[in-house]
Amino acid sequence: MRKLIGAAALAAASVAFASSAAANTSTANMNVSITITSGCVVSVTNINFGSVPSTTLAAALTSTTPQGGLFTYTCSPGSAAPSIAAGHGLNYAASSNQMKGSTTSNLIPYALNLPSITAFTGVAQTAQITATIPAQTTLPTVDAYTDTVVLTLSY
Repeated sequence: MRKLIGAAALAAASVAFASSAAANTSTANMNVSITITSGCVVSVTNINFGSVPSTTLAAALTSTTPQGGLFTYTCSPGSAAPSIAAGHGLNYAASSNQMKGSTTSNLIPYALNLPSITAFTGVAQTAQITATIPAQTTLPTVDAYTDTVVLTLSY
């Protein structure tokens, strides 16, 4: 019986020691932070004038909304005032962007009509880009004409 009482006393002392050891604590502060910077995500749909006979180009031709050119952008709210610019296309010549024929290497000039960009709100916004082919005095040869232009959103 003495052994049993001694073992019980030892167990009680161990619990008391463990309880008193856990009662002491230390603390430290941890900061959590983030810095939001200006940033944008952009995409654009291609402008496609479709298939037209060359006689259509005897008058100026301007692309419309269903033909593409939808510029979509999402930017950090509070970014600087935005602007959009178009670079010279792959076939830039004579102060004009030009689409080049895939088999004939003939050129058809065109101009991009860039929209004004509104302030950044943090949600996706869209702007319409159109293109105009000026009236052609010499009608283009049958071919598929293309060009690639880099669009830059500055903020």
